[in-house]
Amino acid sequence: MMAAQLTIIGMGETGPESLSTPALLALADAQLIIAAPRFHEALSEQRDVTAKVLAWPQPYSDIFRLIDAATETHIVLCTTGDPLWFGAGSGMLARFGQEKCHIIPHLSGFQLAAHHMGWAINDCETVTIHGRPIASILPYLYRRARVLVLAENRHSPHKLAELLDQHGFGTAQMTVLAHLGGRAEAVFCGQASGWSHDVPDFHMIAVQCPDLAPKTAGFGFDDAVFEHSGKLTKREARASALAKLAPFPGAVFWDVGAGSGAVAIEFMNVARRCRAFAIDKDPQQLAMARRNATRCGVPALSHIEADLPAGLDDLPAPDAIFIGGGLSPSVLRQCYDRLQQGGNLVAHAVTLETEALLLQGWQDYGGTLTRITVNFADPVGGYHGWRPLMPVTQWHVTKPQI
Repeated sequence: MMAAQLTIIGMGETGPESLSTPALLALADAQLIIAAPRFHEALSEQRDVTAKVLAWPQPYSDIFRLIDAATETHIVLCTTGDPLWFGAGSGMLARFGQEKCHIIPHLSGFQLAAHHMGWAINDCETVTIHGRPIASILPYLYRRARVLVLAENRHSPHKLAELLDQHGFGTAQMTVLAHLGGRAEAVFCGQASGWSHDVPDFHMIAVQCPDLAPKTAGFGFDDAVFEHSGKLTKREARASALAKLAPFPGAVFWDVGAGSGAVAIEFMNVARRCRAFAIDKDPQQLAMARRNATRCGVPALSHIEADLPAGLDDLPAPDAIFIGGGLSPSVLRQCYDRLQQGGNLVAHAVTLETEALLLQGWQDYGGTLTRITVNFADPVGGYHGWRPLMPVTQWHVTKPQI
């Protein structure tokens, strides 16, 4: 357990000269400072700084072991911008607690980029691709979106431009803002489809999405978006289920008998920061779900290969559950018992046998039973007629708050 006091300081591009008086006092009081190598020379020139200065470890996760092993009583971590905006501060608070951590923020790169672009930051999407799959930006792309992106390195703009072009945003305007607020500040502009600039490692990316762009946000994706083997909750039934599941940011979600993972993927797409688990006993189905999640911009979807209901035992209690396959009395009971109060459970059936289980669940726990029938107009000879899909029985229940 860490005995030291931890101060996390946000710096600007110019290093210590950008700091406030409280931040400078913290540096002067520190016995150990951890900072990026580009700040080491400037720190050594600070008259009042006597602490040992180390570089951030690689991989980043080793920082916790370094702090735990330190004998110094005051450790200062030098980050850039606001430590609590996709920064190191969040992890430190989660690990060591607020009583051990003092945070002194600086202007964030998001703020500096927004001001440079003349964008109101409250009208912008802010996202990081630093240490995260670049596809995770996809849920933030939509018509006329203004997206501010914290980049990882000099290769980020090329990778982002390629992703934008692949997903129908090739006409998006990209602006790379390097070393914002520093002496080496530089700006690079271009269209995603023809991006060719070489840029420095340290930068932000501003993306202006075009007026005409494909659908990536919201729910009700076309069935063709998903790779599947036939085990797919169709668009119309999926949209109905999601409306009743009521996704919200930070929710815990189970997709039981996940198949292609379509419901979990769309849940994550509208419920940012949620934790979603796709549970299925078939590894081939889970492999498809994994590919679908990556392609749709939610690579954080967790995939659980397990038999039911045993595979649910160690999962965190959910705020919402969708059961699309593998239904049995024990699965239904386990799901309802583990569901958080006020949470929503939705189950679908297309066979008479599974429908009987939903009828029993409705009788035991209440809720609503709905029959969803969908018909599409199709050619019939020289005319047109209605061609039906298999009807879906939907059971929805909200667990009472006691």
